[in-house]
Amino acid sequence: MVTTIWFILGLSVTRVVYGGKCGDVFDDLPKSCCPAKYVDVCCPLAKPCNASAATLTPSMMTSSPTQTSGGKPFCMEPQNSSACGAGFFLNKHSMKFEPCPDGFYCPQDRLCIIPCPKGAYCVRDKLVNATKKSPLLCRESGKCCDTSQSSPIFDSHAASKYICPGAKLPDPCPPRYYCPNVTIKKTCPSGHFCRNGSVKPQRCPILSICKKGSSAPMSAPGGVLLILAILVVMLLLLLCFNHEEKLIEWCERYVTKRLFAKRRLRMQESIRRNTLDKYREEAEPKTQTITIRFRNLSLSLKKTKVAILQGVSGQLLPGEVTAVMGPSGSGKTTFLNTLSGKAYYGKRAGSLFINNNFVHDLGVFRNITGFVPQEDIMHRTLTVKEVLIYQANLRLPSSISKDEKEKRVNEVLDLLDLVHVKNTKIGDEESRGISGGQRKRVNIGMELVTDPTLLFLDEPTSGLDSTSSLMVVDALKAVAEKKKLTIVCVIHQPRYEIFSKFHKVLFLAPGGRTVFLGCVSEAENYFEMLGFQIPEKVNPADFYMDVIGGLCKGSDESTSTLPERWEQYAAGNNAGAENTDCADGSRAGPDDGIEQLSFKSTLKLFKRNPNKDQDKQMPNFLIQFITFLRREIRLQFRLSRSLLLDQFLVLLAGGTLGALRKEAPLDDFFALVTLSSLAIGLTAMLSALRCFGSTRAIFWREAAAGVNRISYFVAVNVAQIPIIVITPVVYLSLLYSLIAPRAYFRFHYAATLGVQFACTGAGYCISAIFSPKNSQMASVTFALISSLLAGSSPTLCKMKDNKLSPVYSLSYSRWYLEALFEKEANRYPDVMKLYVHEISTRNGYTLNNYSACIGVLFAMGFAYRVLALLFMLFTNRGKQR
Repeated sequence: MVTTIWFILGLSVTRVVYGGKCGDVFDDLPKSCCPAKYVDVCCPLAKPCNASAATLTPSMMTSSPTQTSGGKPFCMEPQNSSACGAGFFLNKHSMKFEPCPDGFYCPQDRLCIIPCPKGAYCVRDKLVNATKKSPLLCRESGKCCDTSQSSPIFDSHAASKYICPGAKLPDPCPPRYYCPNVTIKKTCPSGHFCRNGSVKPQRCPILSICKKGSSAPMSAPGGVLLILAILVVMLLLLLCFNHEEKLIEWCERYVTKRLFAKRRLRMQESIRRNTLDKYREEAEPKTQTITIRFRNLSLSLKKTKVAILQGVSGQLLPGEVTAVMGPSGSGKTTFLNTLSGKAYYGKRAGSLFINNNFVHDLGVFRNITGFVPQEDIMHRTLTVKEVLIYQANLRLPSSISKDEKEKRVNEVLDLLDLVHVKNTKIGDEESRGISGGQRKRVNIGMELVTDPTLLFLDEPTSGLDSTSSLMVVDALKAVAEKKKLTIVCVIHQPRYEIFSKFHKVLFLAPGGRTVFLGCVSEAENYFEMLGFQIPEKVNPADFYMDVIGGLCKGSDESTSTLPERWEQYAAGNNAGAENTDCADGSRAGPDDGIEQLSFKSTLKLFKRNPNKDQDKQMPNFLIQFITFLRREIRLQFRLSRSLLLDQFLVLLAGGTLGALRKEAPLDDFFALVTLSSLAIGLTAMLSALRCFGSTRAIFWREAAAGVNRISYFVAVNVAQIPIIVITPVVYLSLLYSLIAPRAYFRFHYAATLGVQFACTGAGYCISAIFSPKNSQMASVTFALISSLLAGSSPTLCKMKDNKLSPVYSLSYSRWYLEALFEKEANRYPDVMKLYVHEISTRNGYTLNNYSACIGVLFAMGFAYRVLALLFMLFTNRGKQR
């Protein structure tokens, strides 16, 4: 479908502006108006300068002597040269053939003269004595025509017997000179530059160097100063953000100390209290809770039809933490994904009930559901507090005040013992930050700060030491008991103190079958009933894993498997169902006064109502957009080192290309712009890959949480606008200065901005389609193919009748080349029209299509962005659930 849309777009654009001048013949000789003095000998195509002068007619030029043998008039005697020889004309008054006068030129096969256009230098050669360096024909006659160094023509009537012809064609005023009129040539003064065909010297640009006789400005110092200014600004911002933690610490140490000294003294005593005890005292329980009941929950892979979870039944109650344990391959994570509706890779079977109401999945409850993945998925360049604040702003209702959100963030920081590192960056493999255990706690805090009613955690203690694991489980238990959350987590090898903290435990055997589901205190009695006695000084959790893995043999010689024996036990004792009281006397169900959230009332969670537990509607599009935009801008500054490196590479590419193609003439312009499009395309796309490619896992996590995906996409695009606007300036600062093109800087900037916009959109699209390890190769291939289809070789005229011609219209290089060539060609003087025409007709350029070319480039940018959005929304949909 996408390919079809692009083909139709390319075909429609091609029919409008494709090859408009292929095969055109240039029959308009360059000229200016004819002065009254020469009006009777000027060719009819030259109009009189004075409107009242007589108009030339063909009859005025037909009464001329002719050579009877050849039908052409004689020009010189006795050589019988024809008057149509270049450089001579027929003087109507004397009826003699004379050299073309200064300011005019006499082309081949014409008897009249043509006024030279502006920018030309048309003077008759002077007859001088030949020298040893003169051409052979000059040395034989002893005379030579200067400055053309051509041999003179013999004229018996001339005093010297030789005569030099006039101008044969209008030659442009040579570079380093300017010609105020067609007969005067002056050296270009200092502080100005003069290209070929210059009528007056052009003032040297600001911060440029133009010596006397310069043909182009040396603007490299100006470009360097501009880049230095940009780098200084970025370095200052980089310095501020690199020392942000110290700045915040300084503010808290000095400013806050002075302003709130008395308040801090009053708070010191309360800070000494145990964090968990404080949380248990101050946290308010939810007025509505969720109970999950599942019956014969199973999952089979869609491709292989293999069952990886089989017949798991049970109930999860509010106010309790349920641990899911089992050896590798037992389906622990599969159970969690199936229960939470994230098992997109398989087909689910069985029944799922929420507060005794049947539901298909938990997708409708995701506003009040939190899921902590096993990987620590977060922006590593943000600080701990920033990560939590952005999650709170994105997922908490907009009706909650900023102070309340700040309070919840601080509660989570206290609860997870992250206060002392709240202003420290998360860090990654390249930059040092918080420890792995602290990062795992931040991962949990990202969900706790959103105040969920239902919380799933996939191995929240993996990678943590035993002390940190105990603290995490203590925090989860405190949250569950005090706020009446329903919490389910997959646990791997917990120590005894941690294992005993859980209210319930679900043991799974390899193949995803249930071994036990019930209170932790009842697990020991159950396994003893099966004949498995826990040895002394052995962690019960490890012993149960050994039993399930088949490493321990019980005293009972039953031939039934552990899952089969559990099914027999559960059927006879109704285990795992409505048992809310454990053997230790603790109550796992909701307390009195806690309302069970009904299915209908849960569906109303998307609507506002006075109940704060139900008012869980996420912020609207605009609020999420502003939050995402603020986060993206902060991330851009945190990645300022990469941005500076990108700008340096862009500057290097422009400077290198400019140095190799310095003062490129029009016939070399195709190669210059093609290489330029390749450089811009590569730098733009490779830089754009970071926007979505490196953060795709974060996007999937936030999309699964229910945030507005379009607001995220738009915010990232808006945050990139300053970079897209600045990069062409950096690129052109040296390139434009070194090649000194005729077209104005604004036209080069607009075209380069269009390419930058189109290529960043293509980079977004590639990052949405390909994985990060393949996206770079795809970007290089795309830029290379686009540059090959720029239209320089083979040309557009050669591809006009080819069936693949619409492919050229899909290349951003093709439009970039035409746009810049048009503005460059139109700046050439009239005297060089023939030169410009020969090159432009090679590719069929109409030289009046600049706006359409720029429009196509920006249209490509928008089209690529729409495709990128569609790919983000409709690919990897399972990971966004």
